[in-house]
Amino acid sequence: MELILELPAKNCEIINKNGTIVLCTLWTPVDYVQRRLQESRPDLLTTASELALIGGLYGGGLNVMLRHLHRNPQLETIVLVGKDFSGTSEHLKLFLAGRISLTGERQTYVFADGHAEDLEKMLIEGTDSAYVSDSLLLPEMLLTRPEIIDLSGPVTEETLTRLEEVCRHRAPKKPPMRRPELVELPQPQVTTFPSDRFSHALGGPTIALAWKELLATLARFGRKVRFRNGKERLELFNVKTVVDAPGDLSDDEIKLLNVSPRQLQDYRRQLLSPDLEQGLSYTYGHRMRKHFGGDHLAWAANDLAKASDGRHAYIALWDNQRDQTGHDAPCLVSVFFRKIDGQVHLSVVFRSHNGGRAWPVNCAGLFGLLETVCRLANESPERTEEDDLTPGKLIVNSLSLSLDPADLPQISPLLEERLQRPYKLVPDPFGFFRITVDRESQSIVVHHHSPEGELLEHFSGQTPSELGRLLTKSKSVSDLSHAMYLGGQLERAYRCLRGGLEYSQDNSSLD
Repeated sequence: MELILELPAKNCEIINKNGTIVLCTLWTPVDYVQRRLQESRPDLLTTASELALIGGLYGGGLNVMLRHLHRNPQLETIVLVGKDFSGTSEHLKLFLAGRISLTGERQTYVFADGHAEDLEKMLIEGTDSAYVSDSLLLPEMLLTRPEIIDLSGPVTEETLTRLEEVCRHRAPKKPPMRRPELVELPQPQVTTFPSDRFSHALGGPTIALAWKELLATLARFGRKVRFRNGKERLELFNVKTVVDAPGDLSDDEIKLLNVSPRQLQDYRRQLLSPDLEQGLSYTYGHRMRKHFGGDHLAWAANDLAKASDGRHAYIALWDNQRDQTGHDAPCLVSVFFRKIDGQVHLSVVFRSHNGGRAWPVNCAGLFGLLETVCRLANESPERTEEDDLTPGKLIVNSLSLSLDPADLPQISPLLEERLQRPYKLVPDPFGFFRITVDRESQSIVVHHHSPEGELLEHFSGQTPSELGRLLTKSKSVSDLSHAMYLGGQLERAYRCLRGGLEYSQDNSSLD
């Protein structure tokens, strides 16, 4: 029975269509593993090899891999190598072991012929995370449940030796007599609402809460695009997200991200390390601390340690000569540290950014970067700054922010939870307003105060619409919920003024 791959799988190389072994490289690049095999085990890459294919998980994901296994029951063995940053290997093992449950929740999916169906969601529970998918493919539908041989981790010479032993000594079983029909992979139904495609500004007090706002924005306003690599995504341009107090993530928040605390620690370590790990063409830490011929992170910290204000604590991670034509280029392209009132605020730019899974992990790592720079500045021998510096805000600028539509079932509980939260008017950084009525002039007066309470200016008008135009022209309001609150209060003040009633501003929405 020959191998058939009918679903798009960009990160996949077929070796022997009659092979029975799959080499899954997880999140390690397939071409890196191929090069290692070509150098020391070239026989494994011939049509005489028992290797059917080498594939990674960022060319289609677990959903595509499971459907290929179902369609090709002759694939008896899966060998895992490389690094697993998302717990997918655990989800694969649990699925094959039948450790799934139907959630009772339903999601609308659209099929290739255009028809839509409401399908129950399937859940694979892992040790540190959960994987949600459609329920069209269940473990009992597999004619063959492949054996998993877990060699995951760094691709060492020992790893390749063990892989060679598996391929040479594994006797294929008698293949199944029939091939199952392809289980179609439908897409979750997406409704895109109109918005300014080129600019969105949002935020939240913590990484987790800001992420939920970001997901809601992407799910509602993201436009479906197809990139040159064939991937379909929901995309927005120039999304700025401000996290007021990044801080460390709680255990419950880490579980939301589908990563384990250990994986998060590994990511933070890599973000700060100048060393380039085996098999990787770049890391953010290497770019900031070694690639361009110096430790620019330490240099930025020394600059921040000086009492005088400066705007030179800027680090570019993009290498024009290498990255413009390279296939593997960094997504994080610049970081900028700015000292304001004893706090260091970090602004970063991502040229492309995965909002579904990468964004919160990136932010957690960047908070560790901000903490480290503050510590280095406080310990700097060049320090003239009198007080210790502490971490401030994290500002994330995503030039191209995208979301895989297949991730919508996974994040839908977060979106629903966000909608169920009680409404609360957040303080407007542009200030607040006190509204009074002047009966002598039959006018409504709006007093604009700074967030600290200082009176800034007055606006006077006889109708809510007149005052609305004045406030809009002065750019005194930044937040939609604040503007809606003001509109309601101006209408109340207008009715009280015309009806001869006493007016007092309702501040219950501010509680």
